[in-house]
Amino acid sequence: MLRSDLKLEKEEMKIYDFLESKFPHLLDLYGNCVSKARFMIMERLVNALLREGFLENEYIEAQLAYSMQLEFIFSRGKLIIPIADRYSYNRFKLECNPIFIELNLPSEIVHPSFLLEVMNDVNEEQTKTYTNFRGFQAELANSVANLALSLLFQDVRMRELQTVMDKTGSNSIFELAEVIARNEELCDMSLFYEQLSVTGHLLHPCTKSKIGLSIEEILHYSAEFDSTHYVHFVAIHKEIAYHNPKIKREEIQQFWLREYPELIHELKQSCIKNKQDINDFFIIPIHPWQKENVLDTLYSAELARGQILVVDYAITTKPTLSVRTVVPVEKNFHIKLPLNIQMTSAVRTISPNSIHNGPEITFIVNDILSKEDYFNKTLHIIGEELGVRFQSTQTSEHNFKDRNKNLSYLIRKTPTSFLDEGEHAVVACALFNLSPVTKRFFLFEMVEQFHLRNRLNSMEENLFLFFKKYMTVVLSGVIPLMTKYGIGLEGHLQNTLIVLKEWEPVKVLIRDLGGVRIDQKRLERKGFYGTYFPGSVTINEDEIGMQNKVIHTVFQSHIGELTYHLAKEYQVNEQILWDMVKEICSGIFLDLEKDETIKMNVERDRAALFGETIQTKALTLMRLTDDVTDYAFIDLPNPLRD
Repeated sequence: MLRSDLKLEKEEMKIYDFLESKFPHLLDLYGNCVSKARFMIMERLVNALLREGFLENEYIEAQLAYSMQLEFIFSRGKLIIPIADRYSYNRFKLECNPIFIELNLPSEIVHPSFLLEVMNDVNEEQTKTYTNFRGFQAELANSVANLALSLLFQDVRMRELQTVMDKTGSNSIFELAEVIARNEELCDMSLFYEQLSVTGHLLHPCTKSKIGLSIEEILHYSAEFDSTHYVHFVAIHKEIAYHNPKIKREEIQQFWLREYPELIHELKQSCIKNKQDINDFFIIPIHPWQKENVLDTLYSAELARGQILVVDYAITTKPTLSVRTVVPVEKNFHIKLPLNIQMTSAVRTISPNSIHNGPEITFIVNDILSKEDYFNKTLHIIGEELGVRFQSTQTSEHNFKDRNKNLSYLIRKTPTSFLDEGEHAVVACALFNLSPVTKRFFLFEMVEQFHLRNRLNSMEENLFLFFKKYMTVVLSGVIPLMTKYGIGLEGHLQNTLIVLKEWEPVKVLIRDLGGVRIDQKRLERKGFYGTYFPGSVTINEDEIGMQNKVIHTVFQSHIGELTYHLAKEYQVNEQILWDMVKEICSGIFLDLEKDETIKMNVERDRAALFGETIQTKALTLMRLTDDVTDYAFIDLPNPLRD
């Protein structure tokens, strides 16, 4: 297919040119992938425009009362948005691309950047301006192009896996995953499911943006391309190193000695060469991109003084769904590393807050889980076991903040570490991507495999039974942890792994404590005290931030996708599923009310969870204003409302 036939935008042309030089046999597939990617991002952008106040809500509701075709009249012309479906939390599915009619001439809006231009004209008419409009537009174009690349290689990967299935006789995705894990030395089988997740955040228009990475680097550092890369090492002097004081220095040193004795040998050689004492240094793994692009720039003085030593050692790793988190091959831990690159909505460095608070909160949550018997063995937290960072104490120096968050790491256990015999840990966002076995959403394969094992029930009965089991394992820990202890987990699709045994949900793993919100008063009333990094957004003095975190991530971003897709696929009323969620939540609250000391907590959380509306993040508005820390919220109708 000729490039001119595709009418590619600038970012898409870069990928076309790359494919033409490296993978010319894939060019015919690329056009379809571009069209799919544009529409998928268009749908996310339309959702933002309809949900986040860019278009008048009362006018939207008035039109939806009698038509699924929304029309908006501006001075330049008329915008038509054809809606195929509407579901909980005011989310929409597009029937087809929007149409703009100018001077009585209709034209299809084929790229989300063009829709953004139309909306910018509207905003200027209304004297609204956004400080990051052009930046957001560039992110949007980058997101479309990168999503097309991911869809293209998803197609390639599906064909490769089909060959494996034909040879091995794998009849389900779990059987296929076990074959892949054996053949490719994946000690963490859950990575296989992460590699299936190519479509990104289901509401964020910039879901695949990776500003600053070349196409080769995207292929090299992203999970969906099943690549490997080396992680390198430096060592930093103890005078410029920081770790949570509750972690003993000996624990940190012993970890690296146990896992990589050859690394310690190379560190000794580097110390001898530079006339340094090995006992004065901390090992720091560093991402190859960071080593190439950041190390010399931000830490040149320390390198020159010998306070930072480059260690001649590297390990083979595979990227996870979170590009900055890698899995060392044949090891049972993950390493989270800073990357000074904007992906989706933020630059993915690691804050000083996270290096201190990650282990701190991990200690507390592990104590709670042990005390609570892991909430009937339904919840495990993949916490941050240890971490170290570069520390500058000179607040007046140039790049002070950047220097404190660009050379560090956190260690987590692998999801597989938490599994019993016969269990599979599946990252929840993989459920809304294609299974290589059925070529349908993985979620539907799970439900239908569950049905095969419970043949005495009808398909609808098993759908409800599966959904109830799923909701029970997710909510049985998340709600008590919030209501009883004041800890709001960030349980969105990327952070949550659902564990299945014989296709039945049996427990849930939740990772990444950097995004939790804690009501400190609730936690301390239950006798759990921590020493937190000063000014941490994680630590709140009331329950509102904690409640919003759980509502936004667990209920809207996670459960909301399940209810829509299950209802649509199996032709049931979505509200029936929400009523089941409400029944489970109500039962948990009733049980919690037995503790007289937390009755007020129960009352407040129930009111927040079952209120007329809920607050959730305005993701696109935050990008247009270039604000990722001071969250903008919108009110949405609540499917759990009383």
